[in-house]
Amino acid sequence: MPNFQSLAHLGREVEAAGRDLEREARTSIALSMAKAGQKIARVEASRDLGGDPKFSGWRPRLATVVKRTRDGAVLTPTRRSAGPWTVAELGRNKGNAKGFQGPGVSRKTGLTSRTKKGNIRKVRAVKSKRWNGYTAGKGTATRAGDRMDKELPPIAEKASRKVLLRRFDVS
Repeated sequence: MPNFQSLAHLGREVEAAGRDLEREARTSIALSMAKAGQKIARVEASRDLGGDPKFSGWRPRLATVVKRTRDGAVLTPTRRSAGPWTVAELGRNKGNAKGFQGPGVSRKTGLTSRTKKGNIRKVRAVKSKRWNGYTAGKGTATRAGDRMDKELPPIAEKASRKVLLRRFDVS
């Protein structure tokens, strides 16, 4: 049982524990949560894409990277995998990509050409990507985020308890 000489002594210990907890939260706790989040993201991407976190025929994997910040750590897609993560979440060719609405897109302006009647103009573009149609989104990132919301708080709680036990050991 801890015994403190006065309430002032207890207050100093509480303040010191708060500083320790804040420092740990910015470094090791945030980093361990981000690493666990990275594993969850890889599992969810693999589940949607058939065993490995990669679309068949696409070069980049659905990878994530942990970036350290002043306030802790941030889990984001890599620069190469940001597009595949977006396709896994929302789908492909949904018309929300800056004017892109399907075939007949001008490569110069990015807008869809139309005839006088309003139909999509048949445009031949040199070396353009072929039209693969629409695909539905799988909600991969949303599901990964929901799972992180459930599984990451116990990691932070366990690490916080360890920091507090250094100052207030009740054994």
